[in-house]
Amino acid sequence: MTEKSTLIDAEAGLIRVHRPADGTHIADLPLQQPAHVAECAARLRGAQPEWERIGLARRIEWLRRYRQWIVDNTDLLLEIGAAEGGRVRNEPMLETTLLVELIDYYSRSAPKLLAPRRLRPRSPLVLGKKVTVNRYPYPLVGVIGAWNFPMLLTVGDALPALFAGSAVVLKPSEVTPLAVRELIRGWQHIGAPPVLDAVYGGGDLGAAVVDAADFVQFTGSVATGKRVLERAASTVTPVSLELGGKDPCLVLAGANLARAANCAVYGGFSNNGQVCMGFERVYVEDSVYDEFVEMVRTRVLALRSGTEPGSDVGALTFAPQLDIVDGQVRAAVERGARVLTGGHRIERAGTWYAPTVLVDVDHSMAVMREETFGPVLPIVRVADAEEAIRFANDTEFGLSATVFAADDRQSERIAARLEVGAVNINDFLINMTCVDAPQGGWKTSGIGARGAEYGLLKFTRTKVVAQSRIPAGDREINWFPYTPARFRAFRSAIRLVHGRGLGRFGL
Repeated sequence: MTEKSTLIDAEAGLIRVHRPADGTHIADLPLQQPAHVAECAARLRGAQPEWERIGLARRIEWLRRYRQWIVDNTDLLLEIGAAEGGRVRNEPMLETTLLVELIDYYSRSAPKLLAPRRLRPRSPLVLGKKVTVNRYPYPLVGVIGAWNFPMLLTVGDALPALFAGSAVVLKPSEVTPLAVRELIRGWQHIGAPPVLDAVYGGGDLGAAVVDAADFVQFTGSVATGKRVLERAASTVTPVSLELGGKDPCLVLAGANLARAANCAVYGGFSNNGQVCMGFERVYVEDSVYDEFVEMVRTRVLALRSGTEPGSDVGALTFAPQLDIVDGQVRAAVERGARVLTGGHRIERAGTWYAPTVLVDVDHSMAVMREETFGPVLPIVRVADAEEAIRFANDTEFGLSATVFAADDRQSERIAARLEVGAVNINDFLINMTCVDAPQGGWKTSGIGARGAEYGLLKFTRTKVVAQSRIPAGDREINWFPYTPARFRAFRSAIRLVHGRGLGRFGL
């Protein structure tokens, strides 16, 4: 393979970033070592107590200033994101928009979510006691991001941690580090407290981040996620993981086929198929199969590969992914699959693969079982909804799914049976763009969730404070009613709450 990609040049001590679209050089970054992580972690830990002390209202002020910087510099971020990712220009806008949405959402919701919570327990064991749940941030959060959505999957995960009062060290993918570097510059440009920084390098830096952090957020492959878990286990460091996906799309009789075909093409080829929640398998009921396949084929043939204005599909971001995509397609064809469109590399400078539709595929093929993460859409004919559900659940992954059916009632019944963290009905990726909703996977697709209260509270630890509201005597400990009068009151309360006496306690 001769295509250039981002490369770690250990001898020169550099990360060399090239455009996936044509292989030309963009920039070099100093290649950092694990010692840099330790130094960065120490600086961030030193700044974190003041960040926590200033309180949530002041933190919201700083994050809203950062929001404005992102808005003012969106064009620059889009340019960098498109160049280093080989993407068409409008695709990184999803990331910048969601960064703004996350800041808006947590600016509104964090005051309530992080406020001390007064419990009102019913148990007579805590009569006369006041119990409060308080939340405290993990001092240092480590975020290890992925290369397909580098801004959203690094800085996007840092934002709720910053709201919580944590300091954050980012480790962006060495494949796409430039947009994250620019976002770090933005935080510094507004004069914000020094509680957000990044380190740049390979897998050894990721391991060092796991060692240095009090909480780890990782996005990437299942294999690497398992290594993160193993590493974190040695220090009992909590983690949240968003791992791989092999998301299914179910198209059943009675569905709006034109809409289903449009969504299938968008879900299969958005960001050149490099979307964890993108469609990697489509199951279509027999009675509508031929019509649906022809609709998809026609639409995919109209897609334009390139990065110039008007293009639909960019280059593959990570050069080794080209071999994975091509290998899966070739192996499927050797076992009987048919290529309706694409099925080959595009002969031009850069890392290009033609948008591909496969039919006559089955679950014995790698293209149906392993992550492809490229512009390939395999379509399977199924007898009915039952078979579609069975095939959709026949996977180690469980990130999300989409259902197109005759009506919402049928779609909802099917959604309830799919073994995934989210189901979109008659649409694609809406769950990911809804920051009010949790986003997490089942099975090997992850642990924990982003979004909503889950995306914020996971960066905090709870501390329960329990105290008496009624002055206690010198000889009284805990809840036990020492005096005869209090014992009688306690026994009456037990009978009132539980509807029976204390004979089983010997009282």
